[in-house]
Order: sequence, then C-alpha cells, then structure tokens
Amino acid sequence: MPNSINERIKNRRKELNMSQAELANQVGLKPPAISQYESGARRPSFEVLRKLSFALKVSTEYLLSGLTKEKTQEPLEHSDRVILRIVNSLSQQDKEKLVEYAAFLATGRKVKIDTLFETPSEYAKYYLEEKLDHRLPIDIYGFAKELGIKVFEDNLDEGEGILIQVDHPIILLDRKITIETRRKFTLAALIGHYILPWHLKSSYISRKYDHEEVKKKDRDELLFGHSTLLVEEVEGMEANQFAFSILMPTNELTTDFIEKDATMETLKELADKKYNVSLFVLLNRLVDFANEKYAVVQSQNSKIIKSFPGSRNLVSFEKVDDRSKAASFFTNPSVKEEIREGEVPASCWFVDAKENETVNEQSVYNPRLRKVLTLLTIL
Repeated sequence: MPNSINERIKNRRKELNMSQAELANQVGLKPPAISQYESGARRPSFEVLRKLSFALKVSTEYLLSGLTKEKTQEPLEHSDRVILRIVNSLSQQDKEKLVEYAAFLATGRKVKIDTLFETPSEYAKYYLEEKLDHRLPIDIYGFAKELGIKVFEDNLDEGEGILIQVDHPIILLDRKITIETRRKFTLAALIGHYILPWHLKSSYISRKYDHEEVKKKDRDELLFGHSTLLVEEVEGMEANQFAFSILMPTNELTTDFIEKDATMETLKELADKKYNVSLFVLLNRLVDFANEKYAVVQSQNSKIIKSFPGSRNLVSFEKVDDRSKAASFFTNPSVKEEIREGEVPASCWFVDAKENETVNEQSVYNPRLRKVLTLLTIL
C-alpha cells in the first residue's frame, strides 16, 4: 500500500488510466498542480483533496491514510514483525495500555485511551453513540467539558483556536471570531486533535493565519474569506474530518440528504436549527453524501472562487456564466439575503453537459460577504 498522499494520488490516477491533464481538468486545476502533488513538492489542501477523491473514485480517508475496506499487507521490518507478534498476543485492554505507553514515549505525558479505531470518522461515531447519545445539535462545549478540556477565550494572533496538550488540556478560542458556527467547528476540530491518539504534538493551531496575508488584508475580510477546508497538514485534515463527522452524523445526513431532494430553504433550516453549522459546511457534506446528484459552487464579483463538483466536471473558467441565476446577483444585486432558483442550461456549469440538458440551480446571496452560494441538482 502506498505510504504517502502523493503516492496514493499518483497510483490511483494510473489505475484509472488518467493523464495528469485529465485529472486536473476534472478537479478544476492546471496540470502542473497535479504534478506537484504527485511529486510531493506541494500538499493538496483538504478542499482539493476532497475534489481529488471524487475524481479518483476513492474516499478522502483513503487518500489521507491509505485505509480501505480490504487492507493489503505491506512488507515489515524485522523489529516490526516482532512487535506485531507481541501485540497480537495481548488482550484488548492490554493493547490500549500499550498505545498509552507508546504515546507517553513519544510525548512524555500521560495519554488516556478510551478505545482504539483507525479513522477520524470511527472515533466520531463512537463518541456520538457512547457519550453524546446522538443529541442534535451537538453541545460541543459540553463535550469538551466532559472530556476534561478547559475552554477559554483570548486574543490570538496565529489562528482561530489553539489546543495545548498538557496533563490538563486547554483550548483557546480567538474572541475576535464572532460567528458562532465558525467557533463551534474550530472547537470540534481541536477536540479531534485531542481525541485522535496519533496526534501527539504538544499544541495544535486551527486555521492558522498567514501573517503576510494579514498585513495585506483587512482582518475581517481575511476571516470571512478563509475557508474551513483550506488545510494542508494531514493531521489538520483528519481533525476536520472528525469535526464534520461529529457535528453532522452520518445516519442523520443519510435521512436528510439521500431520502429527499434538498431545497435551499430546507438546508438553511437544517444548518441553523438541527446541526448548528454554517450553510457552506452543510452543502459540502451534501456533495459528500450524494455526489452523483449535487454540486456546489461559491462565487464573488462574478468569479468562481470555490467549487465542489461531485461526480460531474465543472467548468474550468473563472467567470460565472451570464445565463445562470448566480450571475443575476452580480448584475442586479439584492440588499438582503435572497434565493434565486430555476432550471438553467447544464452547460452554464458542467463541461460534460449534454445537448439540451438542464440542471436545477438554487443560488443564495449573502450581502454581508457579497458572495453567492450555489447548489446544483442534476435532473
């Protein structure tokens, strides 16, 4: 099994007989970007990794960790084989003690292991069932307290939140972040760092700011424009995966997204009342769960700035097509939040559109951010 993200991207692309140019076209990038990802010269953000997973027909977790339902056996070093034989002879309880001791060797501090899983989503599912009883919306502050994590506010310069892993763990949230759904996601991701037993650094920063970017931009502009998914470190991606999974449980999403058509009004209500997350985050999960049916695009100043295409190839040009509902907000903007919807030519949004094909477009305009969030439903 390939042991790095870049190898898994390259090997899977070759398995599908795709060129770098073909893969780049599917995810809306230029071929040099794919070459950099495959060589290891550059790491894909979590946002790009999700697009790659759709195009390569594998899960995001596979690209992150290499874990699949059918695990392959890698050649092991002699010492690894000896250790594995010893581990296989231990009881489950003793295995957990061994992991705690290994964490102590790596960090010099005591780490309590409640149970062992291999992926962030499995940990989220365990805590939802055993500790949170699937009560929605998740009381993430109460969950932190139950885990023994103290949460404080402070004026932070480096990021929107910091986890300090000591014997009595502390999370600091930037008090300048006033959007509660954003604070909640940041807290959930930092809790993910604390829970995942292989995240052993003494501290983690969530949504770390680029200081040069801060100098060039107004702080509010930077905060509103900084995506939850723009994370390049593998551990940061895993923490985000944990946050997604615990705030929006799989079984609930299946009922809400798969068993009925999604309308923007319904999604806004679910995001606000049921899950207490941002609409943007919820729409991303919608594409995760029904990528054959939905795609999401965010635009600003008539330009596409983010996209989550699912199984269809979105247009690669930046400008929003004038025939779309989204474009109407830039030529005829609204002074308040507004939803515009209807069928539009599929060629407005998809490269592989068939002749006379249409898609249902639902676009919502946020006058505060001056951005349009578009949900496309394949008919």
